[in-house]
Amino acid sequence: MESTVCPPPQSGAPALPAPENTRRPVGINDVAARAGVSPGTVSNVLNRPERVAEATRLRVERAIRELDYVRNSSGRSLRAGRSDSVGLLVLDVTNPFFTMVARGVEDQAAEDGLTVMLLNSAENPERQRRSLRVLAEHRAAGAVVMPVDNDVADLLWLRERGIPWVLLDRGDVAVDVGSSVYVDNHAGGLAAGRHLVSLGHERITYLSGPLSLEQCRTRLAGLRAALEENGVEAGDAVRLIEAPSLTADSGEKAVEEVLAGGPRRRPQAVFCANDQLALGLLKGLGARGLSVPDDLSVVGYDDVDVAALVHPGLTTVAQPKYQIGRAAMRLLAAEIHEPRGAHERLVFTPRLVVRGSTAAHRG
Repeated sequence: MESTVCPPPQSGAPALPAPENTRRPVGINDVAARAGVSPGTVSNVLNRPERVAEATRLRVERAIRELDYVRNSSGRSLRAGRSDSVGLLVLDVTNPFFTMVARGVEDQAAEDGLTVMLLNSAENPERQRRSLRVLAEHRAAGAVVMPVDNDVADLLWLRERGIPWVLLDRGDVAVDVGSSVYVDNHAGGLAAGRHLVSLGHERITYLSGPLSLEQCRTRLAGLRAALEENGVEAGDAVRLIEAPSLTADSGEKAVEEVLAGGPRRRPQAVFCANDQLALGLLKGLGARGLSVPDDLSVVGYDDVDVAALVHPGLTTVAQPKYQIGRAAMRLLAAEIHEPRGAHERLVFTPRLVVRGSTAAHRG
């Protein structure tokens, strides 16, 4: 989450009284006094314990516990030029897809001795810019970023300040620009399209998020390729609806446009750019008395946990969410330790998970 800076009180405004239970933070000098050693010895125990005799180290560690001392890492970060934290900037923290990605990033970071700051761009370029600046201000060791569009200028700005990054879910960035981890979105769209064609569907709506997102565009390209390889003219068969965001609310609000034109023009199937859109669409269709898959089939993308819990279960394209989070963090750790090393690109293959939301067309 982004930090909030409270403004100073206006001139003449009375100062707020300090809480009664406020106490002066315990410092390194307090620990040294309690343990009967010098502050330098305490610093060695914290940073280079192998240099301190065991009996002295144990005495200092006991003083740390008794005083409940919490080390101040900001000064150490300033001296080292960077902190032990990395940023994870995602498009929407409410999306369960990113929850599992974040878990993978965090688990790998912990193994590398790093902590993770989670930031949310909300698919907004200006919020992304502010978040990257926050990482620079905190001297983050690096960042895993899912960018909101094709413009990498802000990321290049971050690297100029000595902060490496790895991109998530961007397959169109050249390896000489930066490292990336992504799932083959074209293959995912192709799998979804082939599934719908095999069920006899030829009039398909693609419910997309913002087409500024590379993954939305590439999934659409895969869908069109599946139709064309089966002799169906994709330009006539696929109708595109671009939702303003990849959320369930956007999916539910898109129902009117999906159904526009009446039963004769209604799509036989809808392929959604992610599960959130699909779940919102299912809710909206149900509210209008339509049955899935009897009236039309619905396919999502991501395979979030709830996709298997709704009725009917959502047919979707599964991404290895946790694994790509760990992989991104591994690449970032390599870039942190070898700043001049070559960038890498890792590609995962998605898989189709068929559930009850798709069925053969009953033309």
